[in-house]
Amino acid sequence: MSDRRHVEYPIRLAVAAGLLLALTGDAAAQQAAAPAAAKRTWPLTRPEATSYTETSRYDEVVAFMKAMAAASPRIHLTTYGYTYEGRPLPLAVIGAPGATPEQVLAAGKTRIFIQGNIHAGEVEGKEAALWLLRSIAKGERAAWLPHVVLLINPIYNADGNERVSLRNRGSQFGPIGGMGQRANAENLDLNRDNTKLETAEARSLARLLTQYDPHIAIDLHTTNGSDHGFYLTYETSGSPNTSPGIASLVRGGLLPSVTRAVKAKHGWSYFYYGGPTRSGERMWAGDLDLYKPRYTQTYFGIRNRIGILSETYSYASFEDRIKSNYRFLEEIITYAAANGEAIRKATSAADSESIIGAPQAVRARLVQAKDPVEVVLADVVEERNPYVPDRPMRRRVDGSERVETMPHLGLIEGTETSLAPRAYVISAAPVAVAAPAGGPPAGAPQAGRQGPPGAPPGAPGPGGRGGMGGGFGRPMANPTTRVIASVVDRLEAHGVKYFKTSGEIAFTGERFKIASSETAQAEYQGTHKLRTLTGAWERTGQTIPAGSLVIPMDQPLARLAFILFDPRSDDGFMAWNILDPILGASPAPEFYPVLRTMEAIAK
Repeated sequence: MSDRRHVEYPIRLAVAAGLLLALTGDAAAQQAAAPAAAKRTWPLTRPEATSYTETSRYDEVVAFMKAMAAASPRIHLTTYGYTYEGRPLPLAVIGAPGATPEQVLAAGKTRIFIQGNIHAGEVEGKEAALWLLRSIAKGERAAWLPHVVLLINPIYNADGNERVSLRNRGSQFGPIGGMGQRANAENLDLNRDNTKLETAEARSLARLLTQYDPHIAIDLHTTNGSDHGFYLTYETSGSPNTSPGIASLVRGGLLPSVTRAVKAKHGWSYFYYGGPTRSGERMWAGDLDLYKPRYTQTYFGIRNRIGILSETYSYASFEDRIKSNYRFLEEIITYAAANGEAIRKATSAADSESIIGAPQAVRARLVQAKDPVEVVLADVVEERNPYVPDRPMRRRVDGSERVETMPHLGLIEGTETSLAPRAYVISAAPVAVAAPAGGPPAGAPQAGRQGPPGAPPGAPGPGGRGGMGGGFGRPMANPTTRVIASVVDRLEAHGVKYFKTSGEIAFTGERFKIASSETAQAEYQGTHKLRTLTGAWERTGQTIPAGSLVIPMDQPLARLAFILFDPRSDDGFMAWNILDPILGASPAPEFYPVLRTMEAIAK
């Protein structure tokens, strides 16, 4: 690899970026430039320019996207939010006349969102998304565009991407020039934040989902080291509460079709996420935790959309991992272009389905599928990392593939359920409580938690949050007021519909009497200590004052609202301590602060 190649790469991108600035807003000029673009020398991604020893930085990703937009009038660029450190989140829109949500929705096509780099050491999706943009700019994907609109962000965890270290992702087979970190700049995992919404990135994503409303949303990852032989494993929404029509379409149609197409064209095997069990009966086992919507693909599914997770194999070469995601994306988009009507029908039907009075899962378990499956295994050898002492990488041995038939412990079914009501209600009646046991109120500033470099004094640092209202350095309001303010903030961020009562009303419904309330010993995702409640619903009649919060369940996001409010949900506001101004008080309250009813409540 010559030094000249290193120099040419940024120069090409800089020239292309400058061209885009000259063309911004001028569609006619972009059309005129198209013939010249067809003859151009196409820029390389950083992995290509460095023989796959390095991965792209944020500025390079943005410059590459601008270069592709400059080369093709079909690619429109915008941003849809910010990272914690203020980096704009880029979005390329293809298949619509422009990049605004209104233009995208008016196109009437199947909308596909592609997200890379949520964990910034898992960089293959980022690079594959850039390849896809280049292919589109070259005019190679014209057959897709009458049928789909693509929404592409190659670099979601942009802050983590810039924290490159040669020691990140130790046993992964490259890139040996280093990669970013798993967490964002707050040291929070963005793939655990989709229900609590405390990061700027997750809130930006939820906003995109509300505004652009993609029918399919794809999140690109790389495994943390599962031993098998598949070049890529995948998963979809794991929640038993997912709309049956969506689950059937994805598991019975989309994923099998994609798997067959990749195998036929490239000879590579893909399968459901998991790995061989290490003890007991040998079987291919999935990950039970993925039924929680804190994870992106299940969050997408609980929002009544097709959610897809990809996990490239960390011991394959860096180049092959990029190809794995690229080929996966190709076949998903091809399937969507051919089956758009069925996809749009399934998501529309899910929005119309009522779950009121229906049991919804609050706990789940893995169960064995009826038929055994063929699992591809491959040998792995250690290979010295030339720049990191005493920490060898692991490399997949090509040609060592073999197939073993084994049971598949991969289906998820509910073990505990609760009925979805017609509405949830948080009464605005003041609750007098003492400070939560064990320390200051949740959401108060915490000693030793510092903000990011350059932040003003008193800014919250990693984990020093909770969103309980009142603000730092200001007097705390009544706990009920703080809870309602925090809940409203998150409902608006999710796009869940709610209203506040305009006057006093008589309420007939149920309240949840708490039998036990416990928090985990260890902190998780910042300063959270996940809470668990047990108890039972009982009938109640009471007067609800004006300003009480009502969340009607006759809305498209009712499945998400159920997870957020049910008192036994392990991924809702209760679990994530959002209700702790009341639940964390000492003495502990007798009742859960959220009521439910099967009666309609008027505004």
